[in-house]
Amino acid sequence: MRRVFFDANVLIAGVASHRGASRAALMIAEAGLFQMVVSRQVLDEAERNLRRKLPRGLPILVEILGHVHLEVVDDPAPQSFARWLDCIEAKDAPIVETAVSANIDSLLTLNSRDFTPGVAARSGLTILAPAQFVERLREIVTEGL
Repeated sequence: MRRVFFDANVLIAGVASHRGASRAALMIAEAGLFQMVVSRQVLDEAERNLRRKLPRGLPILVEILGHVHLEVVDDPAPQSFARWLDCIEAKDAPIVETAVSANIDSLLTLNSRDFTPGVAARSGLTILAPAQFVERLREIVTEGL
């Protein structure tokens, strides 16, 4: 089964909108079409930002995640993500390291400013916006019909 790592901003956008691609990615995870992977850092960041900016979204996130077969991977040790500091901001280096270490198939993020094609090439990660991910799934389903 494919393993897809969700960045915190995708979780937040997914609960903020009923119709956006981030919500669609969460619903597809709930349907079990792939293994949803996050780190403790991602969950903490999503919770912190929802409490601060969108408190009504926190129970929605808890409910959605309660219906998903969620894999929570360990956060990396600081020395392990230092290798990414020359290509991505320090706050995002642990996400890259976690995704690489967890051997995920795709990383979903709305942060295209920091998660650039250069970061993807260097890390070997397939980095997608939720809309790109949903479109790829549509293509796979359409080809299979």
